[in-house]
Amino acid sequence: MKQKIALIISKVGHPICLLLTFLVYFLFSIHDPAKAFWTLTIIISLGILPLIGWNLYRTRKGLYSNFDVSIRSQRSSMYRFILVLAVIVLAALWFSNQPSSVIIGSLILIQLLLLAFFLNYKIKISLHVAIAVFTGFGLWEINKEFSMIIWAFTPLIGWSRWYLGRHFPIELFWGFVLGIICGLEIIYFI
Repeated sequence: MKQKIALIISKVGHPICLLLTFLVYFLFSIHDPAKAFWTLTIIISLGILPLIGWNLYRTRKGLYSNFDVSIRSQRSSMYRFILVLAVIVLAALWFSNQPSSVIIGSLILIQLLLLAFFLNYKIKISLHVAIAVFTGFGLWEINKEFSMIIWAFTPLIGWSRWYLGRHFPIELFWGFVLGIICGLEIIYFI
């Protein structure tokens, strides 16, 4: 039973799910519905769908152990691909005249991913935890209650990653630290 609960929590707390939830809430809070939909379409089509396709393809080919890319040595190629996609998405957002909060937030997310990439040479940090903490900060100015719900859910995400054997406590800790550092930048710069 614990295994099933951990799997559900891990899937709900997956970085892609959290970022999509954050983006929908954030974009529809700052834009009119048409602009929010268009912006979300840009991000999904240029960033999220290619990443899902990449991870699924490499998992099916046996190049990744699983969709989450749980083996540290396999993560370098995933990070490189994510960073290329992130720069493409950032360029598209720039050319679609997004407000500074979207551009700065995107830059800080790229920074988080870049730091995770470099840290990956020493330790496999938990992106699940880092993104959960980060999205909580991203929502703080828009909806404090939603932020607190995400933060309250973060220890469960960490527990699920540990229970499933995907991370050691030190990897969860460094994911938490990275999420806080980049999250505080969101508060400060936006």
